[in-house]
Amino acid sequence: MDARLLHSMIEESRLSNRVDRSWTSQAYSNIVDHLHSCGYVALTKNNVKNRQKVLKDKWREVHDLFAGLSGFAWNAVNMTFEAEAEVWEDLIQSRPTVAKWRVNSIRHYDLMVEL
Repeated sequence: MDARLLHSMIEESRLSNRVDRSWTSQAYSNIVDHLHSCGYVALTKNNVKNRQKVLKDKWREVHDLFAGLSGFAWNAVNMTFEAEAEVWEDLIQSRPTVAKWRVNSIRHYDLMVEL
């Protein structure tokens, strides 16, 4: 569902249904309609808003951790950031919370970047 939600959000952004980083009522209506047509008939505007917040928080955490760091590269196949073991160890020592991103994938990161 997240991929469909993100694709729909990207489309609404391209249609200029996002003003000052906020979605218009029309955008939410279109997104909900699109998700309903994909079989997610129980979803409401509030469900979309809540899921958007979860995805945004996850993206912000990852983006803030890796932005500007040298030695890391995005692997679109594995959906992870990669680096030499020594680089990871140094980062984990200085920021222990980053350890989970060494093994966990970051699904749809490429789509979230577009937003």
